Amino acid sequence: MIKLTQDIDLESYTLILPSVAVGNVGQLSVDLLVSNLNLPKIGQIFTPSFVPIVGANAYDECSSELITAIDIYAGRKERVVVIQIRSLYVGELTEFFNELGRFVTEKKIAKVIILASSHDYVKKEVQPQHLKLRYVASAGLRSKAGELFDELNWISHPPKGEERLQIPGGGFAKSLFTFLSGANVPCAVLFKFCSEGDNREDAVALVQYLNQWIRILEASCSNNLKYPLSWKHLFGRPPSQDLY
Repeated sequence: MIKLTQDIDLESYTLILPSVAVGNVGQLSVDLLVSNLNLPKIGQIFTPSFVPIVGANAYDECSSELITAIDIYAGRKERVVVIQIRSLYVGELTEFFNELGRFVTEKKIAKVIILASSHDYVKKEVQPQHLKLRYVASAGLRSKAGELFDELNWISHPPKGEERLQIPGGGFAKSLFTFLSGANVPCAVLFKFCSEGDNREDAVALVQYLNQWIRILEASCSNNLKYPLSWKHLFGRPPSQDLY
């Protein structure tokens, strides 16, 4: 069930959401978007497909507002609606996909962008970080934004000669993309090859990649993204000095 707590006209907005994938890069990227754009929360999604959680506000430690497994944020100025997913999916995703598809159609959302990641070992050759970013676009979206992607020198996926779409470690990104494309919803997957570990810089790179396209962050902000307050708890406390 999708529950909006604010009545906002989302027609022609861009919907951005993460796939729960290797290194949680998509989710970290959404954290960066919400915190740097100061997006207000406008709703939640309740579904048995994801582990239910509740916790303190991830972006404002002085706020009494709680976060849940799947929260919805929106920016009127940027014309974006952003979904953050904070827990693992444990059940069948068909119902979640169907509800998301209905939401996109009913709200007349212009396009959907899925932020994800893929196992770094898939790319056997050594590459600089800026070449580890890829995009997948539906036919409808490609017809509108294909020239821009080419101008940006973006690398499409899958590579030429490979017809089957695979995103190893990408979570449900491929499945959701296939579902939305089949429903004629303009959509894309943006992802970065990475390994598990400290993936904050991977998230920064993915947000900057996204911003090359939809331009929702000013250049000065995009190059100097602030980390959400909740990130200071990512790795816990430093090791005790008694160990040394």
